[in-house]
Amino acid sequence: MLSIAPTLFKHFLDTVVIGAAFSDAERALTAGPLGAKSAQEVAANKRIDHRAPYLMTVSGKGGYIPGPGFAKREGFRNISLLDHLVSVARGSAVFAELDMRAAGIDDTKIRLRVALLIAVGFLHDADKILGLARTDELTPEHVENLLERFQVGRFLEQAGVNVSAAELLSMIHAVELSRSGTLKPGMRLLSAAENADCGYVRLADRLEGLFLNSALGPAAMVAELQKFGGFRSPFFTTGWRVLHLRSGHTPFLLNALQRGLSAQTVALCGMPPLLEVHHDGELFAIVPEPEANRIIEGGIQRATRPLNLSLRVIVPQGNGMRDIQDGGAGVDDLREALQDDPTCAAKSLFVHIDLLIGDASLRDEIDRLFGPLGFAPNYAGIDKFAGKLFQIWPVRSADDELIRTLRTEAAMIAVALGCTEPTLKALAAQVPAAEVREAELLATLAQCGHVAPAWLTAVAHRLSRQSLLGAWAAALTEQNEDLRERLFGDDGLLQLWLCGDKGNRAGLLDKNGDPGAALVDAAMQWFKAVLGRRFMVSATEDSAGRCHFTNLPVGIEVRIDSKSGLDGIKTSAFSGREGRPESFESSKAQTLVSPPVAAEHRLRTLMSEGRGNGDVPAYVSAPTMMGLFASLSMRADADFIQLNHYDLMRQEIKPDRPVFPESEIYGQRLMFGRHTSIPAKTVEIIAFARMMLQSALRMGRPVHVFRGLPTPENAFVHFDFLPGAIERGIGGRSLRLEQIPPAIELLRALEAMSETPNLGLELALRYADPTTRFAAACEALAVLNRLSDDKLNKLGSLRTTLQTFTRSPDINMTPSDNVLIEFARAMTRVQDAPSRDASNAVRTLGLKVALDAVEACATALHQTGKETQIAAIAGTLENEFERSSRLAWRGSQKQLPFPRVAATAAATLFVEKVWPIAFKSRPPASKARRIAMAVYQVAFEVESYRPRDKANSEATVADGAAKTQTSAEPNT
Repeated sequence: MLSIAPTLFKHFLDTVVIGAAFSDAERALTAGPLGAKSAQEVAANKRIDHRAPYLMTVSGKGGYIPGPGFAKREGFRNISLLDHLVSVARGSAVFAELDMRAAGIDDTKIRLRVALLIAVGFLHDADKILGLARTDELTPEHVENLLERFQVGRFLEQAGVNVSAAELLSMIHAVELSRSGTLKPGMRLLSAAENADCGYVRLADRLEGLFLNSALGPAAMVAELQKFGGFRSPFFTTGWRVLHLRSGHTPFLLNALQRGLSAQTVALCGMPPLLEVHHDGELFAIVPEPEANRIIEGGIQRATRPLNLSLRVIVPQGNGMRDIQDGGAGVDDLREALQDDPTCAAKSLFVHIDLLIGDASLRDEIDRLFGPLGFAPNYAGIDKFAGKLFQIWPVRSADDELIRTLRTEAAMIAVALGCTEPTLKALAAQVPAAEVREAELLATLAQCGHVAPAWLTAVAHRLSRQSLLGAWAAALTEQNEDLRERLFGDDGLLQLWLCGDKGNRAGLLDKNGDPGAALVDAAMQWFKAVLGRRFMVSATEDSAGRCHFTNLPVGIEVRIDSKSGLDGIKTSAFSGREGRPESFESSKAQTLVSPPVAAEHRLRTLMSEGRGNGDVPAYVSAPTMMGLFASLSMRADADFIQLNHYDLMRQEIKPDRPVFPESEIYGQRLMFGRHTSIPAKTVEIIAFARMMLQSALRMGRPVHVFRGLPTPENAFVHFDFLPGAIERGIGGRSLRLEQIPPAIELLRALEAMSETPNLGLELALRYADPTTRFAAACEALAVLNRLSDDKLNKLGSLRTTLQTFTRSPDINMTPSDNVLIEFARAMTRVQDAPSRDASNAVRTLGLKVALDAVEACATALHQTGKETQIAAIAGTLENEFERSSRLAWRGSQKQLPFPRVAATAAATLFVEKVWPIAFKSRPPASKARRIAMAVYQVAFEVESYRPRDKANSEATVADGAAKTQTSAEPNT
């Protein structure tokens, strides 16, 4: 049974991960420092810090690198470095404690060694944390830096571990075989015991890598465990079973089953499953083989229990009769109802006021009975109490966990003892009366060595007696495990009272009935079928209809209607599929849903909490848990956080809108985006994709979004719904962790462009596509240059992004873009650099003159010869500059004449390259002309201010000097 590892791991999370890895310094490494205003709001707890911490932006496995080297990584599932380090630390701790405990090592030594192994597991990839290559030297100074940077030293000190950085480096080298055998100053040879301890970390690292290798997976993990020779005891040699379900139609049921299997494994084995992950329609779990069948059975029961109608406990104020109404399937439902409503539990444990006031000796007896059991009654306010039924175990804010548990379990017994019997005579004959149940309780207590005091059985008021008996029995179970099993176990007394014995004896819950029972049975059958890798056999194989989702045979009479309560399924829609109306003229509602899928969508509805909008949800796949023994720090199978991308985008802290800082969600069971629909409009799709990318970074977990059924994907983010241009723009459907930040920046730019007048979605999509991005960026800049200063200030970020891109040396450009840029460069030797407030007409003068001149030659003069076109362009350029006061040629400020040689060279370039390549030797359409003008404008501005090499500068001066000499010669 694990007791040390969970406590130490929780301390490790609080100190190292939340306290240090999520610190301001670590966030600043990737996103820079916060602005002054944001920093003040975060410090004042008015806003949460949205910057992703460094270790969540670096890949631990399957990361992206440019070039052919990525092919070796592509087969690995991509996870963050933080998740990898934490998983190895957690796995090491569990392996170490369970094996050492089974080998007879005392708890004090286990605690020290497990704490040390958690630190080694976290630091085993120190080179990756520091950005070093595997071949780079790792020194004690490096380790010392990490001990301080991530407060690992503080964690070890508080755990009572005294170790140097050099000694830790020796253990890291023992884990990483590629570094083993190297001794640096201060390092030492490890003892045999220390080497064996490092084997736990090495095993955890190896298992993590095997699972993340999509070609190997869980089966390889089990094989590795079986051949590992480093265990001290036979604890882990009893075998493991891999549970593998693929059921993309039922993500909610798979989530519920994962939680159920996890809780049942902890309950039966004292440890969580080695692996539990639900992603892309597949559920993997690795559980101990000896208890595998019981784990599966109990896990399925836990998973399907929410489908039952919720049980309600009724305690009327008048006569005090206790009752169970509405639904419920067993003991766990009763426990959950009273646990969730402690006030109801307290009301169930009452004693009639006349007994407490009229007989002082009874209060003394109660105190003597319950005081030593840690469940002393509370009589506060009894003197002023005006009612009949006094609660002697009321709810108080100071109640500890033991009091809350005892009150819940005492109320369970009392409610089951005094529950109203069925009114139907046939059923009532099969349910023993309250007197029989009370006798059975007393007999069970006596069999466990606890004979009820005479005063207790002599209490005349039956309901008060039941309260006291229930409280006494519950308190005794804290000291008697056998009694606990006899009362609360799967075959215990409460199970008998509530559910009967499946023979002639019925249970109290049978009087309620439950419309969810059929769904529970269907879900159970579905789980057993997919776990057994077999087709589900239907009792209605000859039915005329087929399930819209699974193609299982179903009768026409089970078609859903508006009262079915299945979120995201329309009652009638023509599709032409089997089981749906074949004729578009049919008005008959005929959406057929098989019972397992009805259970899935009923569970989806129950968990919607107002999130469902009636649209068909997308399949948003993000693992609810990550890594080895992932639920080590979880409290219960029902413990999870449900959120969507809007929740994760929220930064401002308000009372009515929860925020989710990493300190609250990291390491927790998360259900992300299960009710999310893909928007219909392209503009909204862009924002949706950007928020999904940001959500993946914030959670540190992969996020895959599918329009239909999922397929297994190794990428950190995968989308199958993006328009082609956007998909090409961000780098494809699948992105690794390192590719996400630039993709987010691109989508931000697309959003801004889509929302800006005169830019719009069409231009944004051209900017998204790498083949047209440069021209689109130029066109967007041309539009922004025409805006007033106040409007431009609001779009400053977009303008900066576009300018940075267009000035980048590594741009994918078309042949048309290249020749236009070359022409703009040539024109900078003719036209002086434009001023900041120059109009677009000044910036585009060169291209406009060239186009007009060539078109005039063809239309007015009917001349298409190159010499004529060149002369027309060069002459027109000189005329424009000579007559216009707004234009200045290069060198005019130095009194140099117009550079005719440079103008002729630019004109030649236009005629020989730009006209045939960019415009196909014919006048361009308005759109092509607008785009070409924008490219030229941006290129001319950039090239005008680009530093010129010496040769170009000398050529310009020589051109000017030649023109001066020519102009001085007389005409001949």
